[in-house]
Amino acid sequence: MNQMDPGESELAEAVCRQRDQESLGKFLDATRDPLTRFVHSLMSDRLRSVVEADDLVQEIATSALAAVATAPLDQYSPWQWCQQLARRRVVDAHRFHFGAQRRDAGRQVALQAGASNDGAAGGIEALLAASLTSPSEALSRDVRLSRVHRAILALPEIQREAIRMRYVDGLPTKQIAENLGKTDSAIRVMLSRSLRVLEKELADVRPDRR
Repeated sequence: MNQMDPGESELAEAVCRQRDQESLGKFLDATRDPLTRFVHSLMSDRLRSVVEADDLVQEIATSALAAVATAPLDQYSPWQWCQQLARRRVVDAHRFHFGAQRRDAGRQVALQAGASNDGAAGGIEALLAASLTSPSEALSRDVRLSRVHRAILALPEIQREAIRMRYVDGLPTKQIAENLGKTDSAIRVMLSRSLRVLEKELADVRPDRR
């Protein structure tokens, strides 16, 4: 978009006026290059070694399209809002890729064992943890993990955050509730509903427990 602020374009005005995926999609296509450069500038060398800026931009676009109807476009331009999403995604990516290395190994084994024995949710918890902590290269080679990853990105942000804290960080629901300003029962209901949505969406790639 040359030197012009992407937030001041006609496409940006259309997004603010219409608040729909079609107008936002056109805006995202037009601003993909500056958004990629912005994301790249936020990434550390360490993060760049495990994930491409283009991958994060695609995830940011997916999140933006899912949330455009409720986006705070009365307070921020579409470009500023996308920058906010980008900052959060880079922070989350760093946590996913490097915070996972600090997890207790026993907890990860217990998580996967519990997932394989859970008749209600099957092995989806293990897939959740794997899809949120594996480098994008690995995801691209595993259709099942890639599908889980995309399905999670389609969920509202608060549900994604709750899933991350429960199945990646291993936090109890009470702690998640405190972190998100919700009640423990509300978090339990949220996680349960999120799992049901994901199970339905991923029925054809759910792990086979024999």
